[in-house]
Amino acid sequence: MSRERIAIDAWASYIGPEGAKRWPEEYLHIFKKYNSPEVIVKGMTLEYMLSEMDASGVDKCVLSAFYHKDIAVVTNEDVAAFVAAHPDRFIGSGTVNVLAKPMDVAREVERLIRDLNMKVIRLEPYMYGDGVTGLPPNDKHYWPVFMKCAELGVAVAIQVGHTGPLLPSECGRPIYLDEVALAFPELTILGCHLGQPWHEEMMTLAWKHPNVYVETSARTPKHWPTSFVEFTRGWGRDKVIWATDYPLLPFESTLAEVEDLELGEAIFRKVVRENLLRALGMEE
Repeated sequence: MSRERIAIDAWASYIGPEGAKRWPEEYLHIFKKYNSPEVIVKGMTLEYMLSEMDASGVDKCVLSAFYHKDIAVVTNEDVAAFVAAHPDRFIGSGTVNVLAKPMDVAREVERLIRDLNMKVIRLEPYMYGDGVTGLPPNDKHYWPVFMKCAELGVAVAIQVGHTGPLLPSECGRPIYLDEVALAFPELTILGCHLGQPWHEEMMTLAWKHPNVYVETSARTPKHWPTSFVEFTRGWGRDKVIWATDYPLLPFESTLAEVEDLELGEAIFRKVVRENLLRALGMEE
């Protein structure tokens, strides 16, 4: 399909052939449930990903590093290299293990931002635990990340809602972000994956806090809850950010499903581009 190239995907990953071999077992079943393309487990070239973006009308992607404990599917350094090679197509998103000593966490966040040019720091609460219980983001282990990101003007993107992988979900309750937003009003917070089954919490927090947004990665628009579609059309139109979690979901069909919602041109542009740019301080 030919469409104007305006969309920015707020969460995507480049999965190379080597990285594809390193997926932890806990994640593999979800790829089957999503009917994800084979490249998620076999890998792709960067040129393939760029061609998919071009064909779908995706202008840029927030390109994410991904680690599970000590296993790196995509390293922070890989992401920085891809962004440096294609600065007009990619925005860097790095990650850090919050369970390290606080000053080590703070130094690593500063390195990611200053040296690797990351514009987003991504955190996944289910990952910081024993596989049964995770660490909610109001825990003190996160504070060095929040303080550094607030100081340096970089957004934090935090997974909310249930997990697809066989890992704990309760730590992803959006309500935990209420305390974070109150403690760090200067910090931009993206609640990623929409927040289901607690999406009402996530919507309300985005309405309440000027610094909180809802990001929709890994949730196909045709399956968005009715209340969330109404939120997108109305009282949340400035707070919804489109994303895919590519290659878990493809660019083309996920973007086409946003078009099928018939939001109108102004709201469509907010959702697929303008809200993210404002959240990242990159307004045009």
